[in-house]
Amino acid sequence: MLIKKIVIKYSYNFLITIRITYEELCIKFSSILIGPKNFFIDTSKNFS
Repeated sequence: MLIKKIVIKYSYNFLITIRITYEELCIKFSSILIGPKNFFIDTSKNFS
């Protein structure tokens, strides 16, 4: 019973860690995608 509790706790922490890293990756990825777009829009406004 004790081993089962430890495994459940460990897997739960593992899932949280995966979720946090996944969210961080999504934020970084979206900022990479959005960054150049905003830069392009700003430069095109300046030139026109």
